[in-house]
Amino acid sequence: MHVSCSSCGARYAVDPKAIGPTGRTVQCARCNHRWFQTIEPPGHPPDSSGTPPEPTPPPVPDIVIRPSVPGAGLPALAPQPPKSPWRTWLAVGIGLVVLLAGVAYLYRGEIGGRLPPAWQTILKADTRSVPKAARLHIDLDASRIDFVDGRYVVTGEIANSGTKPGTTQALKLTFRAGEQVVGQRSVPLVEGPIPPGGRTRFSLPLDDPPAGTTNIVPTID
Repeated sequence: MHVSCSSCGARYAVDPKAIGPTGRTVQCARCNHRWFQTIEPPGHPPDSSGTPPEPTPPPVPDIVIRPSVPGAGLPALAPQPPKSPWRTWLAVGIGLVVLLAGVAYLYRGEIGGRLPPAWQTILKADTRSVPKAARLHIDLDASRIDFVDGRYVVTGEIANSGTKPGTTQALKLTFRAGEQVVGQRSVPLVEGPIPPGGRTRFSLPLDDPPAGTTNIVPTID
């Protein structure tokens, strides 16, 4: 039998067995119009009073008219394809990943203790193995200022508290008159390389310190 869409006029070849004796709702593949199709022409005879019965609303379509063979002139009836659940599975997967990440963070200490030693070495950074730079400083307890032959002479020790050898380039001197700073000066002083934990002594003569100087504080520049 042939079925025509009352909305756009599209015609389809349909097997009457697909419609069934009671009819069913179909949908046009061209304009998506839906209607209730029977084998006989649609419509109901009027009742004894001569008044045609009120039309019943068509149910949700369970059959969609679609071509069965690409390029065919007239499509056949085919069941409406089910919706793909991939979005639902994707949301569930993301939720599981977030949940597992939260549990791993809360119990990271216990999980890390159960891992093999090789994994613990990879996952746990050992800050002690990170090389540090040299840390040079003046040991003020071992330093002093002397006045020799009309000149100030600064003597002291340079210590290295780092983990790498280091070499000094200059010494920064702060001149004080009591608690007041009256001047600063940077003088060349090359000492080293000083090994980690090592010390070296230095002696540096000074000429013409600022007037009123009562104390000199040396630091590594």
